Amino acid sequence: MRIRPAPFRKRRGALSIILGVVWLIAASGCHEPRHQYGVMPRDGEELPILDLVTGTHSHETQAMQVVIRDAPTLAQMPIVDVPVDFASQMLLVVTLGRVTSDQYLVTIDRVWREGGRLRVKTTVQTPPPGAPVAMASPYCIAVVPRCDLNVAGFSTRPPTRTRSWEQSTPPEKLGG
Repeated sequence: MRIRPAPFRKRRGALSIILGVVWLIAASGCHEPRHQYGVMPRDGEELPILDLVTGTHSHETQAMQVVIRDAPTLAQMPIVDVPVDFASQMLLVVTLGRVTSDQYLVTIDRVWREGGRLRVKTTVQTPPPGAPVAMASPYCIAVVPRCDLNVAGFSTRPPTRTRSWEQSTPPEKLGG
């Protein structure tokens, strides 16, 4: 005599399989993973400066310090193209604003963790006495490993500002 499973048992078996599959999917982590971006240095530990770009003419009219962690923010500060992978890196931008000598220089010397934030040491080199007047707007951009701690003295977005270059209105007629 052949025993056939009752329809109730058949449904319960299918339900058990479905629930088992759902449990396995949930337990195996098949969901959106948490992303851990960058590094979390220990207190006092330095972040390496991976690349450093300095220049004389940023065209920025005011001094600023900005940390950039994404492409949209970088697009608001078109100083110079710096290769950066925002998944693992960020930019620290320092500008001096408009100065009266192209012999000014600003550099980012070191980045380190102090307590619950990052600190940045910069150096400003001033021109010697009697240097010729030449308008400039020095800048320094450092590429460092991404860290989501606040950066002391740095803003997370560029300030509202005016740029020193603007296109002039073309004349009605050229020549005469």
